[in-house]
Amino acid sequence: MTGGAGGVGDHPRAQRWLRRYLTSTLTREDLDAFLSNLEQSFTGDVPALATDAELQRDLRSAIRSQLEAFLKAGGADASSTAPVSADAHALARTVAQRGLELRVLSQLYHAGHRAMLGFATAFLDQEDLDPQFKLEVLTTMWSQTSELLNAMLDELAVTYSQERERLLQGAFASRVATIREILDGNGDAEQSSARLGYPLRLAHTAVVVWTDEPMHGSGSLDGVVARIAGPRRSLSIPSGAHGVWGWIADDAPDAGPPTVAQRMIPAGVRAAVGGSAAGIEGFRRSHREAQAAQRVAETGRRRDAVTHYPDVEVVSMLSADLSAMRALIERELGGLLGDDAVSARLRDTMRAVLSCNGNQEAAARRLGIHKNTVRYRMQRAEEILGVELLEHRQKLELALESLDVFGM
Repeated sequence: MTGGAGGVGDHPRAQRWLRRYLTSTLTREDLDAFLSNLEQSFTGDVPALATDAELQRDLRSAIRSQLEAFLKAGGADASSTAPVSADAHALARTVAQRGLELRVLSQLYHAGHRAMLGFATAFLDQEDLDPQFKLEVLTTMWSQTSELLNAMLDELAVTYSQERERLLQGAFASRVATIREILDGNGDAEQSSARLGYPLRLAHTAVVVWTDEPMHGSGSLDGVVARIAGPRRSLSIPSGAHGVWGWIADDAPDAGPPTVAQRMIPAGVRAAVGGSAAGIEGFRRSHREAQAAQRVAETGRRRDAVTHYPDVEVVSMLSADLSAMRALIERELGGLLGDDAVSARLRDTMRAVLSCNGNQEAAARRLGIHKNTVRYRMQRAEEILGVELLEHRQKLELALESLDVFGM
């Protein structure tokens, strides 16, 4: 809407003020704070987001890219000219690939619209403006963003429908439907194996492969799954606009589960790997583990190319309650939480000694330092923490691992 006569939100002076504010006054820090709060609010409004790391990532990309497009096109008076971003289209395809209804996409954007009004109200409260003019600015912003939202949803509904139609075509549709049925806890192993051409009776290792940037179709990521599988049989389907879910059968003679090394993963691509488990229930369990490993990889501070679930199993469970996990870290590590080099060395030495069952000589060899240095650092850590480290081994190891993966 650009201020046609008599329209709802037809306040040209408010439009000019809002355009100037959005393009000149609003800082990058303000936008980042708004986007962070917005992302956090979605989980409560849309339950499907709670445990889906890929959907959360695609949503973050869509929000940020669409806001950039909106501001670049001119802000408040650009509702008819701001293009729908490529990441917003990618989000629509991800929603379709998840088997979610179109209304989920609508819920996401309407939740964002409500959050936008709250943001506008908050920043206007800080401005010294006439109350009537504040109301005009709010009315204008609501009108303009409503028009943009409706236009976006119309365009994204087409993208969603096209992706759903693609998913319903032929053998690919049968494969996707069969895998979804299995993951939902249904399906007969023998019949599903026949439809998939994949041996569900064997042991399976699930992988999630994804990238923050779109590749040339999901086939490129399917190729990563095939590379990891080597001579073993593999199965994969798109998990979203930027990822695939894969399974590898442990059917190579005497080969056992695949080894997923960083060198197998192209630059810009990441992988999360579940444990090996047998049968149709193992197919499900390994997939749940791979998804859990992906959530750790996405939310933690590490940016490893490969994350194996057995390596992060404990911190994955602890991170189900982030506030409790951070309380554990603060309580157990106290004065060793600094970012300085001394604190880091003391934490590294503690981890080495604890993992060596208190054997300081073994820890010294692992760290490549003299055993007297290890002894001194252990004494210093005990002085700072006020505890005997080996007597509090379990909680200290949990706290150290959680800090290493997630930070504070």
